[in-house]
Amino acid sequence: MDILSWLSILNILVLLFSLYQVSTILSERRSAYIILICMALVSYLISNIVFLGDNTLSSTIRFVNLTALVCILSALFSLIRESKPIFARFPPILSYLPFVTLLFIPLVLENTVIYNLLLGTFQGGSIFVATMIFILNKMNKKESRWQISGCVLLIISFVVYWFSSLTLVQELIITEVLLLIGIIFVIIGTKKSQNKF
Repeated sequence: MDILSWLSILNILVLLFSLYQVSTILSERRSAYIILICMALVSYLISNIVFLGDNTLSSTIRFVNLTALVCILSALFSLIRESKPIFARFPPILSYLPFVTLLFIPLVLENTVIYNLLLGTFQGGSIFVATMIFILNKMNKKESRWQISGCVLLIISFVVYWFSSLTLVQELIITEVLLLIGIIFVIIGTKKSQNKF
């Protein structure tokens, strides 16, 4: 087994742990934000399982990875909607607007440059928006230390992946480890903050 397979196994273990944590929240309190986070974790889990089974299915892995990012974007829209007073909330259907991009993603899966541009934009946008939301929550005296710490790790992971000059193996190991720790921190923070409702 090569290093990428071991990283996929580590991803699968962390994602199963995260799914378990989110499912305990889901059993107590149903919200669109939590459901969409669950869908993102499941999508990313599926892409790692597919990679572990047959890493030549790059189009399938790319599509499922982008689906996970679309779920995260929708979850953030939903979180923004839920944080507003009832009279100021936008219609719930607008939270699911990022799913429209899934119709056009098959057109760019084979073009690596456009796919990477889309992937980087979705990742960077998601991390930036999540960080801003959790910082605003912290300023409003809500519990979000874990989530902010997780977002900082996700930012570092993003910068290392897209802007570092390390070797591919070093870059992947650092990126994946930071990403997984960041996911764990965000999930723990989400569990702590949702349990206070």
